[in-house]
Amino acid sequence: MVEAAQAAVDHGMAPEDLRLENDYAGPRDLPVETVVSADGTRIAFEKSGSGPPVVVIGGGLNDKAMFAPFAHILSGHFTVYNTDRRGHGDSDYGDPETYTIEREVEDLAALVDHIGEPPALFANCTGGMVAIHAAAMGLPLAKLGLYEPPYDSPKATDEQLATLKRLVAEGRREEAVTHFGMSIVGFITEETLAKVKGHPAWQAFLSMAPSAVYDTIISQQHNAIPFALLPQVTTPTLLVSGRKSSVAIQEACVTLAERLPDARLIRLPDEGHLYDQKKVAPLMVEFFGS
Repeated sequence: MVEAAQAAVDHGMAPEDLRLENDYAGPRDLPVETVVSADGTRIAFEKSGSGPPVVVIGGGLNDKAMFAPFAHILSGHFTVYNTDRRGHGDSDYGDPETYTIEREVEDLAALVDHIGEPPALFANCTGGMVAIHAAAMGLPLAKLGLYEPPYDSPKATDEQLATLKRLVAEGRREEAVTHFGMSIVGFITEETLAKVKGHPAWQAFLSMAPSAVYDTIISQQHNAIPFALLPQVTTPTLLVSGRKSSVAIQEACVTLAERLPDARLIRLPDEGHLYDQKKVAPLMVEFFGS
């Protein structure tokens, strides 16, 4: 079991140093390309590097710009498709009334079809939940790298989702992001709110505020570890977790590593749910290249 003393009281997402310093720091001069998903939603990505294909997707309020440093490191070894999930970055929002996690599996399927061969897939946070569903549904993937799919975290409530939808509908994006960050996923606290608002990521968060509805729905509907799906995920998988993350997330990663057919777990002593990309990317380079 994970020792409680190793984790923050919140979700482990708001450490004092708020690991955003290296985000948004990579090359930003890449052309944006798109594929069209099954429901007509355009999914945007930036392609860089050469070699075997690797797709990168983020979690809540993550866009491809946030993962530019990560993609830049991987592009020295692979052809990287740094991708915006629907509602994020340059991708279309799609229809929130028909949204399910399967829509995001279809988004990935469109990209894999475009690539023309099974890629490795790195997925952060709730993106990891999408990735597990995709692998279980038979999406051809060479390898799967996951950073802390947040299973067993506090489940979003109907009231929280309704409040978020109302704030988004009223165009109150700053309040929507604050509500999502503080009340639903806990990566912002009262102590770190001012620092987050002063970071370049804040404007990106505001632009992606409507997408928080999707990640909140994932929290509501897919919060529990999907034990019935795990035997179907035969893709070789590397899980990475930080020992400063919440107890629930750490223990969920341990369980996933034990129950997935072909998985192992690396636990980083000084990382939380917001992590140093320059430490995690080399782990994925080694795993995807082996």
